[in-house]
Amino acid sequence: MLRLFLSVSDTMKVSGCLVLFCLISFLDVPVLCAEGKPTGETKPKFCRDLECPRYKVVQQLESFEQRDYVETQWVSTQFKVGFLGFGMVPSFKRLFDYISGNNSAGLKINMTVPVVIRYPLAKNDMATMSFFISPSVGKAPEPLNPALYLETILPKSVYVMSFGGYALEYHYKKKAEALAKDLVNLGKHFDDSVRTTAGYNDPFTFSDRHNEVWYTAL
Repeated sequence: MLRLFLSVSDTMKVSGCLVLFCLISFLDVPVLCAEGKPTGETKPKFCRDLECPRYKVVQQLESFEQRDYVETQWVSTQFKVGFLGFGMVPSFKRLFDYISGNNSAGLKINMTVPVVIRYPLAKNDMATMSFFISPSVGKAPEPLNPALYLETILPKSVYVMSFGGYALEYHYKKKAEALAKDLVNLGKHFDDSVRTTAGYNDPFTFSDRHNEVWYTAL
């Protein structure tokens, strides 16, 4: 099974994939519809054979949904936002090194999804990339790299817009703008100070790709 994105030794492939992504564009116009029924907590199909955070869908519309997530544990690092997203490469490598055993327990941790990136919408060129840590790990070992840190995210509700295809930061940003517009039009209250992107596939998955943008509900 291919691990998400790349192995540590394949870091340079990310740059090539990011250039490839620049050549791929798509159009998706959100259309709102009547509210759907809530669904029970389950592992979604788009996580495939990797573990991902559990949630319940509490409101379903055609262009987005509202999810209630359980408490989750993450390992995170910051990076400077730059052209074509090349700042993501060393950040991903730091996180991948952590789950590969570069931690206080020397513990190897299974890859999970999504890879989440949080972008403050204020004038700030620093973003935060995070890997989800499975509850089966228990208390996560401390990172050895000082650029990494552990986070516990308390239960929260988020608005999520999903889309397919290969996604660059440009595409995530456009989807986040569309989601924010839909939320405002519907009178939904949300934290507009941070937008979150969530990626679920490695670059070599060519079909049924799944990407998301999130805003935290208030």
